[in-house]
Amino acid sequence: MRNHTGRVCFGTTTATAAVLAAMANPVHAQETTTPLGRIVFGWGTDQVALDTPQAVTVIDQEEIEQQQATTVGEFFDGVPSVQGIGSERVLGGTFNIRGWGEVPAGDEGRVVVLQDGATQYYEQYRIGSFFSDPNLFCNIEVLRGPASATLYGSAAIGGVIRFETCDVDDVLADGQTSQFRFSLGGETNGAGGNVSLRYATRLSENVDVFANLNYRRADDYVDGDGDEISGSAFDAISGVISTTYHFSSTRSLRLIYESWSSDLDDTEYEQTGSGGFFGEVDRRTHDQTVSAIYNSAESFGDLEMTLAYSDTEIRQENATGTGSILFEDSDYGYRTLSLDARVTTDGSLGNIATTTIYGATISQQVRTAETDVTGPVSFHPEGTSTRLALFGQTELDFGNGFTLIPGMRVELALNDPAPDNPASPLDDGNSSTEIVSFSPKLAFTYDISDEWGVFGSIAQTQRAPNLDELYSFSLPAPNRGVPGGRQAAGDLDPETAYSAELGFTYSRGGLLNDNDAFDARVTAYYSYVEDLIQTGPPGGFEHVNVDEAEIYGLELEAAYVGEQFYANLAVSIIEGRNLTEDEIWTQLPQDNLHLTIGHRNDVTGFGVGWTVNAYADLDYEGAQGSRAQNDFGGYATHDVFASYAPQSGALEGLEFRVGADNIFDRDYRNALDQEDGRGLTGRFTIARVWNF
Repeated sequence: MRNHTGRVCFGTTTATAAVLAAMANPVHAQETTTPLGRIVFGWGTDQVALDTPQAVTVIDQEEIEQQQATTVGEFFDGVPSVQGIGSERVLGGTFNIRGWGEVPAGDEGRVVVLQDGATQYYEQYRIGSFFSDPNLFCNIEVLRGPASATLYGSAAIGGVIRFETCDVDDVLADGQTSQFRFSLGGETNGAGGNVSLRYATRLSENVDVFANLNYRRADDYVDGDGDEISGSAFDAISGVISTTYHFSSTRSLRLIYESWSSDLDDTEYEQTGSGGFFGEVDRRTHDQTVSAIYNSAESFGDLEMTLAYSDTEIRQENATGTGSILFEDSDYGYRTLSLDARVTTDGSLGNIATTTIYGATISQQVRTAETDVTGPVSFHPEGTSTRLALFGQTELDFGNGFTLIPGMRVELALNDPAPDNPASPLDDGNSSTEIVSFSPKLAFTYDISDEWGVFGSIAQTQRAPNLDELYSFSLPAPNRGVPGGRQAAGDLDPETAYSAELGFTYSRGGLLNDNDAFDARVTAYYSYVEDLIQTGPPGGFEHVNVDEAEIYGLELEAAYVGEQFYANLAVSIIEGRNLTEDEIWTQLPQDNLHLTIGHRNDVTGFGVGWTVNAYADLDYEGAQGSRAQNDFGGYATHDVFASYAPQSGALEGLEFRVGADNIFDRDYRNALDQEDGRGLTGRFTIARVWNF
């Protein structure tokens, strides 16, 4: 790995070494770290984002606070090839990475979403897939592309999003023992705001405690034409509490509990977009996550074990729509229990330094969907999905700037519909499935010089069909397995994606003066998919395999940080087709550009900036029969923001942030949204911090 000026660089290293190196880095180096120079903890070994052999983006605490987001989907505007999609309703968002992920039925399991190591997955008709509050997180990592499937699961055809809630180390500086923070925020479009209380303390040398409580509410917001987006009003309460016990300097256990709840009356049934057809409903949502993360340095290597449980439940009552099981009083839910154990060990093969990660994951997801009248919901089948996986990857550092990373994941998927599921009687009364998938990869990085580098990977990723794809149906049982009907329940092959990625990096310190840094990365990628799983006969909920599809694109990222000025650029160009039908890829996002230019003064604590998000035209050429709209025009929105954190005097400890999004009140609709975007929106945050 090349020696970057102005930031820490890690090659093959353990988490402990990463922390020690960061502590040793001088303060001025931290100030000139670009977003591409941030540390990635999710690649396997802790590395600088620019030095990983795949495209990785880190959204840190400062960036999270700067955005003053209402929903978590807003975090990804500046990440190339990544979008929060669906709608800006609090229950209507899901994710798209490199053309994988769509609405109205979630991301179909092609994007792995983790929160503190717990799998986050939710799929329900006209509902989003992830429910939480932006104030809970201090670090978010996005690993784009299927090379991340080795460590995180065969579902990662699009990639992985890792959300990490805040803890003591995120908010306490060296020498501090406690901190209390109170913040009050507001917004003008959909008048509302949020209140947050945060407390962090080191009770002793061995025990840390962190707590965060949030309340957020908003009225219906309006689009750029002033039209109200009905059903976007909400209120939610959320919080996280965690404690870390350090058995010694090399052993620790962190326990985390997170909860998010909303109770909405007379809200739109359709949260991913409203056409008015589905009417209104009373909907109560509760999402909670529990994680226990154990780390230790053992003689055989560094051990990390994560026991996690996530539970998302939605209760629906008093729907105004009629004539369908959709509108009956009902309960939907997902409960996922997982255990992941992985070991990282350093070694050598002759003159080749090695870092090997190996481990196993077992998880079980229980899916429920029942109405008070009819019982099980045929198009949202109940059942249990179990995953067993073994994985490993090795970084081979040849000492001449070249690092080779082979990896493999073998995963067994066991899917069982519930005994009273309407699909169970099919296939002679046994519709359970067992699918083994293989996900090998070979990645590399090479330092051409101190400034230039090249990286790339080839990977095969196999994704087993999920419960929804295997067992949901709308046609009567006799029509399945015959022309015009669906194939028999459970009769689906796994998707197989063959992918390649190649990119170049450039990093230079002292570009314009002695205390600045410039980083850039360009990435080209291609994925060819066989046995793609899509919904079957038009108008139905059945899923079938289609022959083949391809997605390819180009990403450009560049970042400059000087003593007072900074700039970030992200560009994404993408194409994709269903080759079997010779149609444009149905989940294709618009080509887009994101640019932020800002000024900050660490002495005065003042900062100001401007952001533009620009999207190109996109015509789906009639391929999207279920879309109300096929042709989407290009558009650009402009945001401005400012912050002030006095560094001394009577106001020290106060933080002020203001911002205005879509300042020209542009009326627009993104191609992957089913709702017009938010119009001019002013935001503010006032916070007070007390350190003890």
